[in-house]
This record gives sequence, C-alpha cells and structure tokens, in this order.
Amino acid sequence: MEDATTLDNERWTLKWPHGVATVQALGGMLAPVRFELGAGRSVSPLHVAPWGDDPEWPGLLRALRGEWPCLPFGTTDAPPGLPEGFASKVADDEWRHGYSSNHMWRCVEQTAHTIKLRIDYPPESAIDYLERLVEAHPHAASLTVTLTVHVRHDVTLPFALHPTFAVPPEGVEVLACPYRAVHTYPVAIEPEFSQILRNRRFDSLTKLDTCEGSFDVSRLPLPQQTEELVQLEACQPPFVLRYSVDRAEVKLDWNTDDFPDAVLWISNGGRNYAPWASRNFALGVEPVSGFFDLGRVVTPSADHPLASRTGFAFTAGTPRIIRYRLSAAAY
Repeated sequence: MEDATTLDNERWTLKWPHGVATVQALGGMLAPVRFELGAGRSVSPLHVAPWGDDPEWPGLLRALRGEWPCLPFGTTDAPPGLPEGFASKVADDEWRHGYSSNHMWRCVEQTAHTIKLRIDYPPESAIDYLERLVEAHPHAASLTVTLTVHVRHDVTLPFALHPTFAVPPEGVEVLACPYRAVHTYPVAIEPEFSQILRNRRFDSLTKLDTCEGSFDVSRLPLPQQTEELVQLEACQPPFVLRYSVDRAEVKLDWNTDDFPDAVLWISNGGRNYAPWASRNFALGVEPVSGFFDLGRVVTPSADHPLASRTGFAFTAGTPRIIRYRLSAAAY
C-alpha cells in the first residue's frame, strides 16, 4: 500500500445548526470541530497540530489533529531505562498507534448528519477492518462516534481512543472526572524536558511531584516547558474541560467497560525538534485498555497497579461496537 504522504488527504464536513465538524482521510481524524453555543458564542475544542497538513512528515504526523482510534495502541519501540522488573518485547508491526492511524480511510456514506468511514487492514493483521461513524446530534452541540471492529481471529490488543484537545494561550481548566489514582510514566518521555517523577502513584492531578516541587495540571498550559504522560486509573467519565474565555464546558464520555482508564498526554512545548519545534500545546485525553502507550513493547512488573491492563479482547465473527460522545455547553 502507498504511504500516506503520497496520497490525497481528502476531507468531509458536517454542518448542522449546532456546529461544524470535519473528518479527514488520514487516520479518520476528527478536527476541526466548532460547537455553536447560542447567542453568537462558540467553542473549537479539538487540537490541530501547528504544522497543519505537511506531506513531508510520515504517517499520522503528516496532519496530526483532533480525535481518532488507535488499534493496536501505542509506540513500537520500547524506551530505554525501564525500571527494574519491567521487560521489553517486540511490536508486531511498524505503525505507531496502529495501521489505521497512519493510513487513509475512505468515506463509504455521508448524509446530512453522518459521515461513515472504513479502513481495511493488511491481510497479515489480526484485524480485518474498522468502520467509523461520526454523527451530529440534530438538536444539540454534540457528536457521537461509533467504531466497529472486525477481527480475523481471536486476539487481545492494547486499544485506545485519542481525543486531543486544544490548549490555547489563555488556558483551559481540566476539571477531569473522578478516578482512583494517577500513575506516572515509567521513563522520561523527553529526557531534556519531562519533569514529573517517574513510575510513581499520586492521588491528584493537582500535585504531581517533580525534582523541584510539583505540577498542578488542572490548569494548562503549564509555565514550564515539558512533555508528560500519566494514566488515570478507574476513570468515571464524563471527562470535563472548561474553556473560560469561551464560557464553555466540553465533555468527553465513554463506556468504562470498554476503557477503564485514561492516558493524559500533556504536550507543553516539550518537544524541541521538527515538526514540533517547541510550539505544540495540547492535552490528549485517551480512554485506554492497556498500559500507557507501552502495551505492545513493555510488560510492567507483576506488582505494578496497572499490570492487569493487558488490552481489549476481540472475538472473530463478533464485531465489537464502541460508542463515545463529545459535546459542549455554555456555562
């Protein structure tokens, strides 16, 4: 199959009385989205990477944006410096966040309120194909996404959704949702800039210890240049963000039977190389069945609180349907 950088990244748009939403072929990514809140007010909560759509960059980096599914989820190279008791393993393909994140989906149907996409996986993959339906609520500032997964044989894979939210210079409040604990990444994501203490458990997003104090990530952006990943154990959505300048609350809701946790990707200018160039500010809120983004390449120690997060079980001949919702309201 041709590389995504050589193909046209087609886009399809939904317009309804309460918003406008665009879906692109690459990754099936949803963004930008603008929700109309009434009285002339609106909010555009999904992030679009500052380099836009640049075919110089391969795979998902070409036009990184918004929300999309990742199957199998995660990186394809085990990071160096894993803690004692952790073991590395080899990923079964080269596609970070899965084949579907790095290749073009095709639109199979569009109506006034829906866009339906499909992508077929390579014949050697355990996954056969994915279908993705983006549906606008005709009477509300709300989008429902339905993902249907078809597999060729029974398989358990790390699996996540990848909603990525805008972090404007004026800030966003991370009201989040109830959770059991915050677990920090086992290594430094960006050794020059990542600061939260590694492989720790904390009680709150408001106090994540660093070598020089602590971070309160309930309001972004942070004053320090950094790049962090944490996993919220046992989330109880909806996950709520408040854009105070727009006087809007944005909610992400999902089924915890599908995704018991959420990985938060705090991108705060902490990647100084191209294409990031210290200019990417975003918050990924990634409902997940797995161990961070490491499930394909790392087995955590048996006593780690997330050691049981081995992935999502799929059964051949039984399509698995996952639904989740993104919405906004004025406050």
